[in-house]
Amino acid sequence: MKGIHNETNPVGNVDEILAELDDQKEELYEILKTLIRFKTPNPPGGNEKEAQEWMADQLRQLGFHVDVFDALPNRPNVVGVLRGTGGGKSVILNGHIDVCEDRLNEKWRRDPYDPYLEGGALFGKGSSDMKGALAAFLFVIKCLQRKGVKFKGDVIFESVIGEETGGPGTKRCLERGYRADFAIVGESAKGAKELYPTVGITNGRITIQSPYTLHLQERRHFIHTGGGREGANCIEKMATVIIPALNDLERHWGIFKKHPLMPAGQSMINVFNFAGGGNPFLIPDKCTIDITVYYLPSEEKEAVQKEVEDQISRVSQADQWLRKYPPIIEWDLDPEAYQFLPCELDVNEPGVQTLMQSYKQATGNDLTVGGRGVIVDSGWFSAAGIPVVTFGPGDAFWIHRIDERVELAALSAYCKTLGIFLCKWCGLANS
Repeated sequence: MKGIHNETNPVGNVDEILAELDDQKEELYEILKTLIRFKTPNPPGGNEKEAQEWMADQLRQLGFHVDVFDALPNRPNVVGVLRGTGGGKSVILNGHIDVCEDRLNEKWRRDPYDPYLEGGALFGKGSSDMKGALAAFLFVIKCLQRKGVKFKGDVIFESVIGEETGGPGTKRCLERGYRADFAIVGESAKGAKELYPTVGITNGRITIQSPYTLHLQERRHFIHTGGGREGANCIEKMATVIIPALNDLERHWGIFKKHPLMPAGQSMINVFNFAGGGNPFLIPDKCTIDITVYYLPSEEKEAVQKEVEDQISRVSQADQWLRKYPPIIEWDLDPEAYQFLPCELDVNEPGVQTLMQSYKQATGNDLTVGGRGVIVDSGWFSAAGIPVVTFGPGDAFWIHRIDERVELAALSAYCKTLGIFLCKWCGLANS
């Protein structure tokens, strides 16, 4: 008999738990299908209430003390606390209820919100990112309770809003005082096969603005030889000076910035918005771009911001007009959106070790350590001093894609790992 061990005493029977998870897998699929049917695309967001009400009801049925509160106006978080008997370690299970925005829905083979099973996978929007993890959290706790399992440590279940746009869902849970000895963010991995560190992002706005407005006819006076007029097209300056400089900096980072647990090229600069001009008879006197900058967990956000600022300053000094009218750079203008902190992966942390042991016991295989530099909510826990790992059943390849799916084998491995982990980490109050 294989037993589940805590620090002091071997208790329980892992074979029974694994068998229960296998026998009831249709229930898991139905939970996930139900979650997918709730249409929670973000943006626009603000559509999470019905799904969160269902989640709160499920947690109450499992004996959780449930706290429903707005992370943003009329956008509720749901936190359930399953109190242990005492003497065990606590854990947070964290996942976001929103899914990516609706784009090209007509290209899906079926309605993205009409989930179905096919070829060993469950298809539907959010199946990998990340309603698969939320469904697994619920399912595993249901199965363990049916086996009479009671924990010594607390289990805190967080269903949060806003992650797809960097919203403050997880941050609000921490501000509300929810803490634990360890946290698992169930974000997509490689089908429940790897653990990985995560990158941070910072968002900037770069503005070029002329102190004067010129008529279209004046262009010949500042473009052609001997025109004698100071002037510039701000759109052209942005396109020919500033954006190429950002591209050069990005390439430099790609060559020289490395992280031992990430593939190369994780330091990136993406221009995601461009605005300027609009009147065909005027020289554009203002141009703005918005950028997202990825940075490694080994870096400080402020230092990375300064690298961007220094690059813009250098190329502006080399341009006669921009030297006189330099670009303005602003960072993180919206404190409630598009905010992600990086998170290192410490494989020696006790919670991570327990998770790796649980995966080995559940599957007979070892978890892969290291991988993509994803942006997720894990960094909020790390910044709050809570050990955390990013580990989920979804496959990063399928997130935000047409015909998103999660492999059934990955769901099974994830649930088995989670079931064993909870028993080991929180400790069993009964045999």
